[in-house]
Amino acid sequence: MSYKNKTESDDLVRRLKRKEEGAFEELIEDYGGVIYKVLHTYIKDKNTVDDLFQDVFIKIFKNVHTFREESKLSVWIYQIALNTTKNHLRKKYNKDIYELQEYTASVDPVDEDLDNKDLRALLETYISGLPENWQTVINLYYFHSYSYNEIADITGFPVGTVKTYLYRAKDKLCSLMEKHRKELS
Repeated sequence: MSYKNKTESDDLVRRLKRKEEGAFEELIEDYGGVIYKVLHTYIKDKNTVDDLFQDVFIKIFKNVHTFREESKLSVWIYQIALNTTKNHLRKKYNKDIYELQEYTASVDPVDEDLDNKDLRALLETYISGLPENWQTVINLYYFHSYSYNEIADITGFPVGTVKTYLYRAKDKLCSLMEKHRKELS
């Protein structure tokens, strides 16, 4: 996804706040792909993802007047998508769990005999076993390339906490992968 620069983003926000024709369509065109990807990361059912996709953009449309331009528009939109997903999962499962899937972006293979599908399944298992806060930070940092400060804005965690969760999650994943390597030997 290519985010707009600050000037373009500010202009889009002004147009959205004035409810100008075409502004909402531009928003969907610019940010729809990443919102869909975020939702699909946590939710497996396509129909549910489609429903939540609409909910996210309805929330953006209804609440754009509350957007303070202190943060990036993309961070604000991502936060709405993440909160919508969390709320859905809380309602559906009555607990804070995520269905993480298909993460292989920057992980070295554990064993050459494992194919990508097996590795994805292994990583999904390990990541889904992490505490929710660690899962969120890993997801935002590695799979959506947000900075520590942006993650802090999205989650409401202090930057130091973001760094701690990221360190602990990486450390735990490394130890789990090493344990798996030893079991294969």
